[in-house]
Amino acid sequence: MKTRTRAKILEIIGNQSGTRPTELVHTLALTPQAIHRHLRSLLAEGRLERRGGGPKVRYFIAGKPQLEQVQAWYGAKSRPAENPPEFLCETRDIFAGRLPRLTSTGLSTDDQSLAIASVGEIGNNSFDHNLGHWKDAPGCWYQIQSTGGRLWICIADRGQGILNSLARVDSKITDDQTALATAFEKILSGRAPERRGNGLKYVRNIIMGKERRGLACRSGSGLVDYGKLGIECREELARFPESEGTATLILWSLT
Repeated sequence: MKTRTRAKILEIIGNQSGTRPTELVHTLALTPQAIHRHLRSLLAEGRLERRGGGPKVRYFIAGKPQLEQVQAWYGAKSRPAENPPEFLCETRDIFAGRLPRLTSTGLSTDDQSLAIASVGEIGNNSFDHNLGHWKDAPGCWYQIQSTGGRLWICIADRGQGILNSLARVDSKITDDQTALATAFEKILSGRAPERRGNGLKYVRNIIMGKERRGLACRSGSGLVDYGKLGIECREELARFPESEGTATLILWSLT
């Protein structure tokens, strides 16, 4: 009985953006004492995380990111009414200034340099490839989350998308999936005639260099993933709506 109840609690919390104990009491028709007893056990097992305090405390699945804000921003049909200043980098300088925050996330010194190089390449692409082609809101969303011994990094933009960028260079690229695979696996730049195009291939090689890393990228209807943990990133981005622009999710194990 306890196992079934705790499994149900995990299912409910996993389907929501954090859950309050009072919500579980109402949904499961159990006493507050019983709910808190199950929550304490799940916390002790490392399967849940508690955030906030008092009546505002919420429980989350440990090791999973909270992407509801960026998902709504990325998929908005018109210009978002509000752009949270803590995540949106409206200029390249703002993004560059926030990039070093990766040094205080628990990554080793070697991993810090690799993560900064990877995230820097992806974020800079948001500005390089979308100059004059923003859908509405210029800049990139840059969000870091550390949860359950794992680091999640999300970089997204409301630009023209990878297909539109690469199709100007190679007319044979006609769909989002091919464009994404080309961007990460072939040397081809949307900024011709400049000799560029190796950046995302470099990022892919970093991610695939060790098993405790993963990456997924979405643009339009296209979706690719790389690295041992890439499938988890893919599952998160699969919830994002099809939209112009590009969203990339990186997962880095801290243990």
